[in-house]
Amino acid sequence: MEGGLVCWHCGRPFVVPASRCPWCGQTIMVICARCKQYTDVRGTVCEHCGAPLEPDRPESLRIGVGLDDRTSQLIADRRRARLVASGVVAQHLSEFFYADAQRRTVLVDLFGLPLDSRREAAGLLFAAIAYLVREGYCALQPAGDSESLLWAEIRPWDGQTLSLEGALARQAGLGQTLAHSLRQAVAEAAGVSPEPERPADRRRRTAAVPVARPVAEGVVETARRTVLPEHQDKEACREMYQLLVQFVQQDPSLARRIAGEILEVLTWLQA
Repeated sequence: MEGGLVCWHCGRPFVVPASRCPWCGQTIMVICARCKQYTDVRGTVCEHCGAPLEPDRPESLRIGVGLDDRTSQLIADRRRARLVASGVVAQHLSEFFYADAQRRTVLVDLFGLPLDSRREAAGLLFAAIAYLVREGYCALQPAGDSESLLWAEIRPWDGQTLSLEGALARQAGLGQTLAHSLRQAVAEAAGVSPEPERPADRRRRTAAVPVARPVAEGVVETARRTVLPEHQDKEACREMYQLLVQFVQQDPSLARRIAGEILEVLTWLQA
């Protein structure tokens, strides 16, 4: 079953059989009650054992046969893990934001100091965008209004689903501006609504309703939890810092524009 799998909802490939598509979240497979293997939900018989299709009961799925969606995604991420920029930077934030009288890193130049959760989140999102562009997954293109930037897909993302790169890649190719794509991706990573709460909604809120965690902290946590392949920290940091420098040096004005849009989105969602 591994390899060559394509979601019949969104048409994108995925690696490990799962109940939901890692890209669009639609239900695509169920576990056969007889042979305990994933099979296409659209069928009337199991693709493996040929028995009339009867999905396994949730009780049996919890006894080591099936896995919840997040666990399935983590297992898939271990198999498809790439050395993504956001994951590396998240593990070495102080080094990537290092500055003294002699040198300033590119993230300090773009987002300033002191290092706080908002600047951390902004730096991680910038790193994820730079990685996707430099590695040929996404591109920034002029929009029809000649003012906005479109977030375009070059090729489907084949790395970690649970990562900032994955969240941003899922927004590519939908005809959206970079700002809109950032809002959706950041909201997904932080577990908040992409639409700001109206004043009337705030008045109706009671103490019993939990308040969403800060957006910036949610972004940082997502990056820190990203599954990475085995690597040497020093070499990985050198490689990712070089990627950031090359991205900024290729078009400094574009880099600053992206940084500004990231900060605006974080402020807008946190409001």
